[in-house]
Amino acid sequence: MSFFVTLALAASAIAAPGFQGFPAPPAGLSIPGPGAHTCSVSSAKLVLPAGQTALTAPTDPTSFVLLGVGYQNYTCSAAGAYASAGAVADLFDLSCLSKIAPIFNNIQDAAFAAWKVAPPSFKIGPSTMGYPLLGNHFFQPSPSGTGLSPVWDFRAGASKGNPDAFVLAARVANLPAPSGPTDVDWLQLKSVSGSLATQVYRTDTRGGVPPASCTPGSAPISLKYVSKYWLFGGSVKV
Repeated sequence: MSFFVTLALAASAIAAPGFQGFPAPPAGLSIPGPGAHTCSVSSAKLVLPAGQTALTAPTDPTSFVLLGVGYQNYTCSAAGAYASAGAVADLFDLSCLSKIAPIFNNIQDAAFAAWKVAPPSFKIGPSTMGYPLLGNHFFQPSPSGTGLSPVWDFRAGASKGNPDAFVLAARVANLPAPSGPTDVDWLQLKSVSGSLATQVYRTDTRGGVPPASCTPGSAPISLKYVSKYWLFGGSVKV
């Protein structure tokens, strides 16, 4: 049985997070149709926190709902503060699970609980999760020539052979995580290039926040995090 299903069950208090002895999938869990990697996301709705004005609602239709599991990377500046050096994460499909709201709404908690205690030798990958590893999230040099830009990329995963199955995006706005200061910000981004999405949102974040200070010259650090990524307006089908 899959790591993904184990996490889902943990979120609904059916089972505890773990990496073996996996129970049966929850009743009502959908599966992708023949030849597809994902279920319909027509009923999956991004809900932003009430009362905030930093992030605006998406204007394009939902394309993908993903679980990102990976690391936020930081370097220590000469001023003794950690600066973001991007992130790396595997991106797993949540489309089928989105139809079971009580589990979908809390999957980030169960995923992070398991990810935090995973040994260094544990590798998340397509053989570990019950639903497809659609692609990867990483940063690359910005087209502007300054800094780094985030990328969500299916070209080596669910969309091999499609050179446009990615989105390189630019930040529009950020919102402190409603869950508290130990979790990285929620984000709204817009596409700069690629056909995977026109809009990207990072929500339901867990972990990834560095210490308040560091000793100049300290080695870079990588901190585990989990989030949901919502992609809207893409033309790529998987």
